[in-house]
Amino acid sequence: MKITRILLMGCLIAAVCTPLPAGAEEPIIYTVKKGDTLWGISKRFIKDPYYWPNLWSNNPAIGNPHLIYPGQKLRIHDGRIELIAVEGQTEEEALAAATAAESTEAPAKAGEVKLVDTYGGARSFISTGEAAALGTLIDMPENRVLLYEGDTIYLEMDDLAAVTPGQRLELLELGQEIIHPVTEQPIGYQVNHMGMAEVTGKTSSVAVAVIKDSTREIQRGARVRPYAELPTFIPRKPATVNLQGYIVAADEGKIALSQLDVIHIDQGTANGLEVGNELELFRQRTFTRSARPIKQLDEDNFVELPEVELGKAIIIACQEQTAAALILEVSNLPVYRGDQARTKVQ
Repeated sequence: MKITRILLMGCLIAAVCTPLPAGAEEPIIYTVKKGDTLWGISKRFIKDPYYWPNLWSNNPAIGNPHLIYPGQKLRIHDGRIELIAVEGQTEEEALAAATAAESTEAPAKAGEVKLVDTYGGARSFISTGEAAALGTLIDMPENRVLLYEGDTIYLEMDDLAAVTPGQRLELLELGQEIIHPVTEQPIGYQVNHMGMAEVTGKTSSVAVAVIKDSTREIQRGARVRPYAELPTFIPRKPATVNLQGYIVAADEGKIALSQLDVIHIDQGTANGLEVGNELELFRQRTFTRSARPIKQLDEDNFVELPEVELGKAIIIACQEQTAAALILEVSNLPVYRGDQARTKVQ
């Protein structure tokens, strides 16, 4: 019995005295400042802005993923970010704090929609025609594989004459090819935003630029297009044409979509669509079989059903053949790729 006690005591002493692993680091406690977003914080501390959905899912007490506010504390440790709950604070109280923190920001004017951080969603899809006109990162002064902020890069551009010093360019990676849900023809590509560069000059054959911002590892072969900054506010603009199209892609390849998600539709400026136009989202339910016994033997045994209302959206970016829209309202049903959208003509 005495030997057993001695062995147990030795184990306890060894456990207490064992040093921490060499790689162990103290967590960083970060206090949220005005203007911070989960997107920006994820990018800054763990170099991955697309980590924010994990941050949300790992903190089930937070029902609203956009609910961070100045003064809230975060724990960053070992490649993870955790929200530090305020003891005794309910989500309603947290929402009130977030609302109060935002009250000093410029409010939306009548007829305007204030954009939330769309996490790159408006730039997460590119049409086939636009993809054909992309530039390419072909080289750099040093023989390295991965490129980061501050590196000089050489770009082969589709229209070099249009490139000017000081111009900002988006660096991107073409992802999965997108097939139209109805025509089954290629319509574009999913896009991964990688960073932003600024043109410093050009030669007779290439543009010279410096990487100013990187959200993912950049390599030779990255594609390039002019960088478009989304405005903070989108003024509502009545549509002048009746248009109806399909949702062909979603923000970062999401399947089920809801409020504040970004969708991409197969209508654009060539069809008369403009930024600020509002859309009605719906799902067509055309026919079902009749339950009436007298109709069971008829070849045209079908009953037309009304369409399903899904919600509303507003156009936030417009290209020639496609457009990005922010979902403003939803019904109690999710929105899917292949659902339809139409303009609201007043």
